[in-house]
Amino acid sequence: MSVQFDKRNHIVACRRLPRQIDIAALQHEVAAIPAVAWTGQRAPVHRETVSVFLKGYPPMQHVEGDPERPPLSTCPYIRRLIYGLLRGNPGKCLLASLQPRGIVYPHTDAANGYFIGSYRIHIPVFTNPEALVFCNGRFFHMRAGEIWLINNLAPHAVINDHPTESRIHLIYDVFPDEETVGLIDSLPEEAGITNPSLLARLKASVG
Repeated sequence: MSVQFDKRNHIVACRRLPRQIDIAALQHEVAAIPAVAWTGQRAPVHRETVSVFLKGYPPMQHVEGDPERPPLSTCPYIRRLIYGLLRGNPGKCLLASLQPRGIVYPHTDAANGYFIGSYRIHIPVFTNPEALVFCNGRFFHMRAGEIWLINNLAPHAVINDHPTESRIHLIYDVFPDEETVGLIDSLPEEAGITNPSLLARLKASVG
């Protein structure tokens, strides 16, 4: 894509790709990752999560490039998804687990060339109805196996109100080609829901 590409001109909050994935295969690979691999904290707003980087490193580590990491070699289905789901060049890829009753605190990602020029993909692996993504003023429930794009340059956060279950998403970035941009432009913006009480909780969490 041209260096002029800016995803903020193509997505307001969230869009959903109407494709099917093999959720059983995805869950099997994620469940097989050893507990000791779930370590990395990406940033203070993610302090109630643990993650496994499959490709690249957290931005706070300032590591150039996004090389494949050893855990990806044990996840052939995930590798197929990040390289084949959307046309373009994949960037960072990680699994993020949000603890029961946890929050990813409201934030916006840095408006740099990496985040401006890439789409952020979320694929829920293990989730529940009490896990909601907040993006640009609305809340979205993303069901296991669905493929979502979010505008991470807008204010966003996550609430997992389940008392015992963690919420795990596969998250990765793709620098799209023109075909992918056209595809995403053809998708409707998801409506989401408004929830004043949850929004008040998020605002209070950063106060």
